Amino acid sequence: MNGHPMTPSETPRFVPRNFLPTDEQAAIQLSRDRIVVIRANAGAAKTTTLALRIGEALARGLPPEDIQALTFTPEARDVLKRRLVEVGIQAAVASRLRIATFEEFSAQALEDLDRRQVTHIEHVKDLKPYFHEALQQVSDTYGDRIDYLVTDASTRALSQFFLTQLELKATLALQADLEGLGEDEVSEALGVSYPTALTIKEYEQIRLRGGEVLFRGPFDATYDLACMLDADPSVRDGLPRARIILCDELHDLNEASFHLLQHLIVKGYTYFIGAGDIDQVIHSRHGASDEFMRSRFVAAFPGTASYPLTYSFRHGPHLARAAGAFKDKPADSLLPLHTEIRELHYGPDEASCAAQVVAALKQWTKSGKPADDCTILVREPYHAIDIENALMQAGLPYRTLEMPRYLDRDEILFLRGMIAIALDDFAATAPAKRGAVFDAVTLFAEVSFGPDEDVARMRQAVIEEPVALTWLFSGRVEEAASKDVRDKVARVVDDLLLAARSQPAGQVLGALRQHLAGLLDFAAALADRPDSALRRAVAEVVEDATTMVGYLERSALVIDEQVLLATMRNRALTLLAKLDQVVAGDVKQRMAGVIAYLRQAAADTPADVVLRQMCAMMDIEALASRLYVHPHEARVVRRSIAGFIQAAQDMGLNLRQFSDWIAAADRYAEGKRHRHVFQLDRVHHAKGKEFGHVVLPFLEAAEFPASGGDRREEENLFYVAITRAIGALTLISPRDPALRSPFVKRMQLDRDKQQAEAALKRNAQRGSAPLRTEFRANGDDWDVARKLGAHWDGTRKVFYLLPGQSPEPFARWIDAAGPRR
Repeated sequence: MNGHPMTPSETPRFVPRNFLPTDEQAAIQLSRDRIVVIRANAGAAKTTTLALRIGEALARGLPPEDIQALTFTPEARDVLKRRLVEVGIQAAVASRLRIATFEEFSAQALEDLDRRQVTHIEHVKDLKPYFHEALQQVSDTYGDRIDYLVTDASTRALSQFFLTQLELKATLALQADLEGLGEDEVSEALGVSYPTALTIKEYEQIRLRGGEVLFRGPFDATYDLACMLDADPSVRDGLPRARIILCDELHDLNEASFHLLQHLIVKGYTYFIGAGDIDQVIHSRHGASDEFMRSRFVAAFPGTASYPLTYSFRHGPHLARAAGAFKDKPADSLLPLHTEIRELHYGPDEASCAAQVVAALKQWTKSGKPADDCTILVREPYHAIDIENALMQAGLPYRTLEMPRYLDRDEILFLRGMIAIALDDFAATAPAKRGAVFDAVTLFAEVSFGPDEDVARMRQAVIEEPVALTWLFSGRVEEAASKDVRDKVARVVDDLLLAARSQPAGQVLGALRQHLAGLLDFAAALADRPDSALRRAVAEVVEDATTMVGYLERSALVIDEQVLLATMRNRALTLLAKLDQVVAGDVKQRMAGVIAYLRQAAADTPADVVLRQMCAMMDIEALASRLYVHPHEARVVRRSIAGFIQAAQDMGLNLRQFSDWIAAADRYAEGKRHRHVFQLDRVHHAKGKEFGHVVLPFLEAAEFPASGGDRREEENLFYVAITRAIGALTLISPRDPALRSPFVKRMQLDRDKQQAEAALKRNAQRGSAPLRTEFRANGDDWDVARKLGAHWDGTRKVFYLLPGQSPEPFARWIDAAGPRR
């Protein structure tokens, strides 16, 4: 690196501890290409290979401070730090390297450039005041002439807003010039609704108040630095240069981080090495794309070199070759490990999918393997419903990882809250769950809170005093605010129709003018209320009543009184019809009807019947579509609720019994919080992880790949899922081949069995090959050891002997400390 070019025939100056690099790793370690993109397979030691490259640079005299490593997550950052020490780089040297996430690097760079600290807000929930302020600004500016993405800063609304904003910032879509575009054009350009675009714009103006950054939330530092450098590339001169920049998990690269790398890589000076697997791109919503590794680096940096990492060090040849067949790419393993791939089937005449999952888990532990080394990965959360119920019924302890238990999902907590209100037994819900039920009920009931209300105190009251949930329902849901507006207008219409039968038209019109003035005063008094349905009702009254008053004043002397009265009657009836629609769509009105139905239902009514009626009355599909921005998320909610109802039907319990079962299930989960339990999670959360045994259920044609999903991303999700396994992989699919996921067939499980067996033997022989022997020598012995033929590792500060080199001349040092391998 120090101006001394390396050639492929050179011997590496850095020799790692305890393992022999592959030819592919050695080629990367010695590469003299300025820009290197490593296209690795799953489990192919990407991080270890980057550590080797760092070790080589250090061994050639490059100061640690001249090396910058970037990752996308703190977990990946910490893994790289550990790997550096594991390969043999001294901890004191490794600590001098600049290793950070993109966000950490950007935050420090901005602080250095601006010469001031900016408050960093790590958690989205702490950004709620600014989100609420942005909503209020949009509301004040645009009134009620558009439907907003959300009408209050609920937990779900907050998370969805920032997820959408993250997508736009990661893709740099917010940099687009939208001035002069119409509503539809803005929506099309950003891929979000116009109200969402307005809210994001207001939020950014709050964050950048007065042209100076007030605070930064998640990903804001990366976005801000990329935008700053794009706007003025000379800003780069204020940042420290790195001789080598390394990037792990390159498949997670997005537009903002790619722009940042383009500015950090100094032509003719910086070496860049990035490692990723193009088949693990599963975060396209966050801007990730395989195009960066496939073509964007080559376009931005002509001469970019591509190196492969073919061999897996996670699982054995059988699974490596099956994964390669699925992705139609070379793949193998250098582990002497037989990763068993087992297929189980289910169908009308056989055990259910969940039963087969239970059978696979029992077989795993029966063979003496620990439960916590076995993980079930599902494509969608609703797939977990049958599985969790089966695990509880079989008495098998389990825990979910990043995915919540299905009984703890928002939509299920909402139904649980409704049942608890109807049965007046919320006290049976564990205190640890009550706050989450409060959140879910307020979300799905679209309960709005004003900016001055202490929502946290209300939530705590529900936790401490269960009856407070009923108070919330009575005070917020049953207030029927939009219906009050509708009823007031209805009384005006009734008075108008009644008076028109017996009084002169002029007198009726005069009375109507007073009624309309009263309606406008009534609406003005409600203008600051946060309730969304109420706001729509008030908007209708203000618009129509104002128009009617103006028309009356303009027409009183020029239009026949009878004709004018008929016109006013028709307009009043039209307003009433509009308000009827608002009330019909008011979730609170629907909820009031649901609770009334639940309280009147017979005690022995089957729970599934009650739940279906409840969902029909709530129009749960329309509600989910409104609450969740992305159609796929709304679909997951609907399927989750359907699965919950099906579980109730399968149990054959009435509503009261079903409520008791839910409480018992919560207690079961609480009682199973110990170490040796099976694990359950979504495939989406598994990238970067590995498990001894992976169980993949519901491998049906319409489920995995998901119906309507992006085909390439579905393939990548499946690839990620199967390559998490170390010792065993169980695939559970329908007995009927026509119903199975096409992904299973593409693995070609029977094709390469003989080659995999041969690879196992090869790997066993390779694993027995001797590694180098290390020892230390001090003082005068240092020169003696060198003269005897010992090799010096300047990175780890140890002597070593190459395989085949006799240890006898060095016995005095080796025996003194014991062999180091």
